[in-house]
Amino acid sequence: MIIKYNNSDVLHYYDSFSEITNFTNITYLYISGQYPVYMDENDSLFDFLKLFIVLQEFYCFHNQLSVLPELPNSLQILICRNNQLSVLPELPNSLQKLGCSHNQLSVLPELPNSLKELYCRNNKLTILPKLPDKLNELDCGDNLLTKLPKLPESLTIINCRKNQLISLPKLPDLLEELYCNDNQLTSLPKFPESIQVVECHNNQLIKLPEIPYDTIDILHCYNNKLSSFPNFRYIEWFEFDNNNLIEKNKYKYLRKIIYNFY
Repeated sequence: MIIKYNNSDVLHYYDSFSEITNFTNITYLYISGQYPVYMDENDSLFDFLKLFIVLQEFYCFHNQLSVLPELPNSLQILICRNNQLSVLPELPNSLQKLGCSHNQLSVLPELPNSLKELYCRNNKLTILPKLPDKLNELDCGDNLLTKLPKLPESLTIINCRKNQLISLPKLPDLLEELYCNDNQLTSLPKFPESIQVVECHNNQLIKLPEIPYDTIDILHCYNNKLSSFPNFRYIEWFEFDNNNLIEKNKYKYLRKIIYNFY
């Protein structure tokens, strides 16, 4: 177990909760992976976490947890991925980063307005709650989603790959990276001027939206039903195999773009 006191950058290592029960100024608690915690027979994570009233960062991944205790109101970062969680507790209004990927979650609790990063990949989610207005990054890939909620304008990265999506909502004006491959999409919304990376392969796309001039660096659209491509000047890495191109020879020069990347 690793802890920090009073926002200090100095790390302290302990083997059991009993060694830190008198510390109420812990701001960082790490009980994951290669740093296991040895608990007495009557010890409980629920009891100990209540002691840490100023805790800001809590890392508890790779512990086979099936439930989490009530979270302190001061918490800003919660990383609980790679457990056996089927539900999350109420999230504090101070939370800015939530990493709950690789669990058994079928639903998420209400997300606080303070949240800026959400990583909930590889669960059993069929729907997402309302997304906070300040959210910058969303990773909800490898779930059972059939649609996404309205996307906040603050989003710069969206990963919704490997779901069951048939359409996407309007893309945020500040979006830079979109990963929506391996869904059932037949069309994509308009690309914002800020877009740099689009991975939309393994879908049912019959048409791509117009590509902003000189902005996209990576476009992967192979394994779709595209008959043509919109006009563009240059894409650093462009992969488009296994489509329904009408004039295949017209696009032979694009191979040079791919080779130039390597």
